[in-house]
Amino acid sequence: MPLFEIVGVTSTNMTYSIGFAFMTAKKDDNFTWALQILLKFLKLNSDMPKVVVTDKDTTLMNVVATVLPNSSAILCYFHVGKNVE
Repeated sequence: MPLFEIVGVTSTNMTYSIGFAFMTAKKDDNFTWALQILLKFLKLNSDMPKVVVTDKDTTLMNVVATVLPNSSAILCYFHVGKNVE
């Protein structure tokens, strides 16, 4: 059962937990549900993410492009480095 962790980053490069979701599988509908729930909470404060960092999970990248079309999706520096090794 995959754990989908959503974190934020402050201006001082400190991370904080925003939410967690246990999913039955890494499928489009599961990621879509988790991100739509996140958006319900964010719309209360109008703090929409400008950048979304993923670990190159193509399913998640496709869902981010659909659910958060105004956000830039980039790859995690750590995971890019691991792929280079």
